[in-house]
Amino acid sequence: MEDKRKILDMVAEGKITAEEAAKLLQALNPNPKIRGNGKRLVFQIIQEGSSKPKVNIAIPIKLAKFGLNFIPKNGKINASFGNSNFDMSSINWKEIFDMASSGETGELFYMEIEEEDKPPTTIRIFVE
Repeated sequence: MEDKRKILDMVAEGKITAEEAAKLLQALNPNPKIRGNGKRLVFQIIQEGSSKPKVNIAIPIKLAKFGLNFIPKNGKINASFGNSNFDMSSINWKEIFDMASSGETGELFYMEIEEEDKPPTTIRIFVE
């Protein structure tokens, strides 16, 4: 458990990405058994016209909700898309995790970002 805590702390401090943390956590337990309803929270960033998402992260809901404890309350989570910047901390993460934990399925969040001279980029958060 201490190793998992260190990995989550490194994500909170910005030393590693969520994707790197997922790989490390999987290496700690190569045959994970998902408890509960087994649902996953999926984060995707998709550029229109692309055959696959730029970002596609699927996390067990319980782990994602636990990770919320490590995001500073007044911290900023910035994302850049070409010339556009977006403050991901403006999303009500608690509400999204509460909906996901309550058994909601399907799309919980959708945002389309228009960029000059580029196809739109879409951010999707859903439960599967």
